[in-house]
Amino acid sequence: MLIYFIGPGGAGKTTTAKILSAQFGFDYYDLDEYFMQREGDIAQYIIQNGYKKYAVRNIQLFMQLQRKYDLNKIMIIVCSSGFMTYPDDTDQDYIKIKDEIENHIFTFLMLPSLVLEKCVQEIVVRQMSRAYLNPVLTKEELKIRQRFKLYSSLRCQVILTNQIPDQVAANVKKILDRLNKG
Repeated sequence: MLIYFIGPGGAGKTTTAKILSAQFGFDYYDLDEYFMQREGDIAQYIIQNGYKKYAVRNIQLFMQLQRKYDLNKIMIIVCSSGFMTYPDDTDQDYIKIKDEIENHIFTFLMLPSLVLEKCVQEIVVRQMSRAYLNPVLTKEELKIRQRFKLYSSLRCQVILTNQIPDQVAANVKKILDRLNKG
């Protein structure tokens, strides 16, 4: 089973994947971590190469992760926060990939709230607590405001992450079990 976690930075995607991995042995790959292992610091890469080249490289690395999928295992791919928001012409395969993710039965959009202001408030708090990101409050707020409508209009399972991470992971597991039976 291949599972995708999508949504903004700070939504709980990686935390949930780590819990599911620890509790149930699911394999998981975080696209940001995978990018950093291969290319180094993301912010530095964007400064040196531009956002479009970053997006192109991120799509290439995503496709590498998809090829790692073993049909006999359960694997989660945690997509980068902007992965579903790239311009359609970023890569020749991007529209197909984005549609595949959005319409996949085991894709989970993670958001702390479906109410814009609550979502923005929670995401900004979470992102600002991540010193390694060197976050700027106004940039983080603008980013989620710009992407929220796109995220909330996606046609996939929505997981609200305004609970403790163990409960979020349990909610994902319940849905996986239900979908797997049906």
